[in-house]
Amino acid sequence: MSRPVVCVLGAGTAGLEALLAARESMGAGVELRLIAPEREFRYRPMSTASPFRPAAESTVAIADLVAETGAEWIRDSAAAVDQDLGSVTTREGETVSYDYLLVAPGARPRRALAQGHLWERGADPGFFDDTLAGIASGEVSSVGVVVPRGARWPLPAYELALVMGWTAEGTGGEVTLITAEERPLAALGSQAHEAVTRELEAAGVELIAGVEVVDEPRGRAGGDVEVDVVVVPEPQAELESSLVGRPSDPARVRLGAGSRRDFDQLISLPTVDGPHLPGVASDAAGFVEVDENLRVCAGERVWAAGSCIAAALQHGALDAQQADFAIGAIAAEIAGGPADNAEGAPDLTGVLLTGQRERWLLENPPGTAQPSTRCLWWPPGRAVGRMLARRIAAWDPALHSALPEQSGGLPIRAPVALGCSGMPPAGAGGGAGARTARLRDIEMRQMMAVRRRELEAGAQLRELEAGLQSLADRQQAVIRDLQQHGYLTHRGAGAPGPRPPAA
Repeated sequence: MSRPVVCVLGAGTAGLEALLAARESMGAGVELRLIAPEREFRYRPMSTASPFRPAAESTVAIADLVAETGAEWIRDSAAAVDQDLGSVTTREGETVSYDYLLVAPGARPRRALAQGHLWERGADPGFFDDTLAGIASGEVSSVGVVVPRGARWPLPAYELALVMGWTAEGTGGEVTLITAEERPLAALGSQAHEAVTRELEAAGVELIAGVEVVDEPRGRAGGDVEVDVVVVPEPQAELESSLVGRPSDPARVRLGAGSRRDFDQLISLPTVDGPHLPGVASDAAGFVEVDENLRVCAGERVWAAGSCIAAALQHGALDAQQADFAIGAIAAEIAGGPADNAEGAPDLTGVLLTGQRERWLLENPPGTAQPSTRCLWWPPGRAVGRMLARRIAAWDPALHSALPEQSGGLPIRAPVALGCSGMPPAGAGGGAGARTARLRDIEMRQMMAVRRRELEAGAQLRELEAGLQSLADRQQAVIRDLQQHGYLTHRGAGAPGPRPPAA
């Protein structure tokens, strides 16, 4: 009897975590296949010396991880999935069969704005050094930081704004954060929204929320074309997919009719698109649609995890947890038993740090080469998952997988809204309007999920408070009853002590 084939698409955090978890949980009873073009996995461990500054980035050869699992590695990317035949077609035309499939090819970042600097942490440290030096010296008097719609981990923009706001204190420099979110960080819960709003206000950062920034060309004398950044409720055209572009200084932002803002420096996060994988349920933005248990909508024996799925939040640690969850569901289905998924897919967990200004300034004095841009989220660095972290730590004697303690901050346990939308799939027409509508739908689902969780928590807290009060009342009643029967006595000042035992 042949062994069932479990196939994993992608060699990012989710894909490699899934491959390792599948071998551990299913043993030699399954055949594993990995379809991925990458040759190495890049990771950045935490540093115990600072909550802000991760250790240097390192790599591990994917061939080593594949060899440890005994999987077959198809060094190519997936082009399409045929669920009826149970097969994946690769870019090179190879057909790879499967019995169970986990889709984890990741997402595709792209520029949302043609002008300004595209911020990718670690990609251009010299740019940030120069920007902070310019703010400190007064040469850079205004900076705009933009969170475009579709940036599913907006924390780096808030960290940039805070760090530059702290640097600008006393220099006359101005920092403005412009975000498409209706309420900043509301996807993490109302407490996170309130906390980050207070942090921005204390740092002197101006916040403009609930607006979208897109490029709009305008003609100039001589036939040249200049680009404004215009805040509008909907994108007006499909944006270029390339990440290639050079900063354009200064940048001009138009906030509604007739109102303009000029910035010496404009920085934006990338937006992301889904993998647009034919054969699996995908929305207008190309993301894979899954139900609350990470099973692909309308799919047969297909699950998905990581940044490829249609969700409002994405984080490396979350990717790994989703991979473990999906592999658990696949293992249960192979075994013919119920899956242990009563609570649904994993939540996003972490700590939102607050009040870090003094500590950050102490660790990053003026003139620091490559100062840290992390000041809000803990743990920092790229979390690599339960299984993957253990393997890397076993190979690298300088690392260990124990999580250092972190005191303070706001604990975050945010639900991640999932579900099948029934909206038009990718490529079905509609262009940027359909993409934006789907992104808005994802954001609304997330807000509703957070609100439901907060209401449930509030009800549980009220029930607990009522229970504690009832317990206190019962306790007092019992004490009074015992006092009446002489079991408990209260000795006031000057009252005689207990009699010595009889001789």
